[in-house]
Amino acid sequence: MSLSNPLSILFWLGIYGSILANSASKYDMDHLLLYSSGILIGLLIWDFAMAIIASTFRRFLSKPILMGISIISGISLIGIGIYFAIQAAKVLFT
Repeated sequence: MSLSNPLSILFWLGIYGSILANSASKYDMDHLLLYSSGILIGLLIWDFAMAIIASTFRRFLSKPILMGISIISGISLIGIGIYFAIQAAKVLFT
């Protein structure tokens, strides 16, 4: 599902674009194709590995443990969002 998720595709295109823009001025076309292939293969391996790990370990986790993981993940994401909001405010208003 991650391979067809538009937000995931845009995220990886952004990462890929920044790497490609930086590398285009330093390397020839052969190296750029090699790096592009490496990024795409790595992305595919990552997505398949995460899908396999998630489906494998889901059987071993009970509902309360999954709920706890979700709560901890949510709190972590909120904390990261607050941190980056504070950093953005410092940059914008100082």
